[in-house]
Amino acid sequence: MNTIQLINLKNTVSENYFTAKNLNDADISRHEINDATNRRNNNKLNADVLIDYIIKTHHAFAKKSTIAIYNLTQKVAYRHSEKHVELKKFNETAFLFFHHLLNQMLKEEQSLFPYVRQIMSELKYQGKNNNAIIQPLKEKLQLQQAELQKSFHYLKTFREITNDYKVPQDACSYYTSLFDKMKELESDLVIHFHLEADILFGLCNKS
Repeated sequence: MNTIQLINLKNTVSENYFTAKNLNDADISRHEINDATNRRNNNKLNADVLIDYIIKTHHAFAKKSTIAIYNLTQKVAYRHSEKHVELKKFNETAFLFFHHLLNQMLKEEQSLFPYVRQIMSELKYQGKNNNAIIQPLKEKLQLQQAELQKSFHYLKTFREITNDYKVPQDACSYYTSLFDKMKELESDLVIHFHLEADILFGLCNKS
């Protein structure tokens, strides 16, 4: 298996946030994001810049991470599933979640984001109060919000299955690495979804 270089995230969100109890869909907008994501305070921020940043940074990270993590789930399940039966559910949930996440990002890159670029460009030249243009965009964004909520449900499920990623005493290095990489992915997804749901969609809804 090829080694995949993972991004080392800064302390962008409080450690207390990442628990099965506190990982709630609505919490995404309540936590401070690092300097890169705080660019919403910059008047130069626009949908094109933000979309490019999301794809190049967060989509790229998620695509690489899911490959590495799923390979690890196979190894860990093979070694430990007899004593840790919860790994079967973890493995099944990982397969479903990664399938959902990758399809979600593909739809964004091929359909939603190009549509957002087009509409925002049209609004720039035709005026911001054109409801015939704005309403279809808002409907698409509402559908995407539902997809993001599904992803958060999966993240909470992982926390519940693993008792907030508590590593058992008999864990091997693969087991520890699996949980570490899942927490890294979770951290990045929180920022990723915050940028989409609160910043990008917010820019669109204000148009």
